[in-house]
Amino acid sequence: RMLAEAGVEPRFRVVRAANGSGALEKATKEHPDLVLLDIMMPDMDGFETLQELREISSVPVIFLTAKSEEVDRIKGLDLGADDYITKPFSPRELVSRIRAVLRRTEPAAVTNSEIVVDNELRVNFDQRKVVVRGQEVRLRPTEYRLLYQLVTNAGKLLTHEVLLSR
Repeated sequence: RMLAEAGVEPRFRVVRAANGSGALEKATKEHPDLVLLDIMMPDMDGFETLQELREISSVPVIFLTAKSEEVDRIKGLDLGADDYITKPFSPRELVSRIRAVLRRTEPAAVTNSEIVVDNELRVNFDQRKVVVRGQEVRLRPTEYRLLYQLVTNAGKLLTHEVLLSR
């Protein structure tokens, strides 16, 4: 209800979970762009949920909680949360913080038109041109999109589910 009042639901697809294990299950299946997490939840608290989430994902996380003690804020941020909002807060503040976290965590745009992956592979994303060992290679659209994801996310683990969704 609060997310609808904040104007979040019309802008984003919202997936809800009733507890920590449900949140982990949905995060695994849905690959969200951002997770809003409460500390006080049934079955496992938000701290435990975040620890387990961090083992499988680097999705941005914002804690929304009534726990306003400094020790809780520090613990949440040290465990890998990107922001920590204590209740009560205004819907406008929530939307603003969501936008700020998404801005900070979205992948950087490719600024150099040609990327040299190694001595044998060069990719020019502006011209949609791939050169392997000096020979231009024509890729199908799906192959090109897959190569783009792999090159622009070099060093990151991308599951087949993430690749399919992108």
